[in-house]
Amino acid sequence: MLLLTKKDLEPVLATHRGTQALQRAVEGAASPGAILSVMGRYVQFNSAFGPGLANLAGEIAARQGLFRDKDEPLRLVADRAAEVASDFFYAAVDEFDDRLTPWRDTHRTLAQATLKAMGAYFGYTPHQLNDVIRINAATEAAVARVHDGYGIGVGMDDARLFRAMGFHTGSEVLADAEFNVLDQGLRKGHAEMVEALQKSRVAIGGQEHDAYYWVRIHTSVEADHFDAALKGVNNAARFYSGGADPTVVKGWVLGGFREFAHVQGGFMDALGEN
Repeated sequence: MLLLTKKDLEPVLATHRGTQALQRAVEGAASPGAILSVMGRYVQFNSAFGPGLANLAGEIAARQGLFRDKDEPLRLVADRAAEVASDFFYAAVDEFDDRLTPWRDTHRTLAQATLKAMGAYFGYTPHQLNDVIRINAATEAAVARVHDGYGIGVGMDDARLFRAMGFHTGSEVLADAEFNVLDQGLRKGHAEMVEALQKSRVAIGGQEHDAYYWVRIHTSVEADHFDAALKGVNNAARFYSGGADPTVVKGWVLGGFREFAHVQGGFMDALGEN
């Protein structure tokens, strides 16, 4: 019996306006400095998810006593923590080594390539971009809240662990819409730049990277990551051997989901500020 389905998330998704705020920020960024700052903030916000997700997968995998198969009589092989963690680590693999590129492309590197190429398109040197791209306080606060939502650097009891799973599930379902809106907004307002980036390669860390790949790949991959997250939550509930009632566990997960929606919404509201 499934603990969580997408239908459980619909009340929050129906009232969430973060994606609309992203659209306004991208479409309202008329000058090179404005669009570069919007993109720089969005790139920086996204940098928090790779480490957060890797941390969450590790925290789950280490809980051999918490995730157990009650139908397995051999106690030594009854733990299912690694199996639960694998559904969350699935997205972390892409974060640290994209599956579709010939060498180790982290999504952080690919995002950096996109931002650097955008700056070059507008005629800025990398040194000049240090003064052009403005990371605001709301971005820094959002990054810290993402780290906290994933449990980086804190002790995680059962409630905190399941809340982090819900937090991650929120990040995946909302990111699917985010990147499609970002791609559409850039193509609408900066079509020539997108065309140029699609033909460009940028040197980062000794390798050349497709300048628009980071945006393009995320218009489809997040749906798969969300499916994996949902499967992970339900596997966690299936093998959970703690003392909490399933309704309580579901409440933890939904609490984490709502928390991420709040974090993302606050970040997006301030994305286009001067």
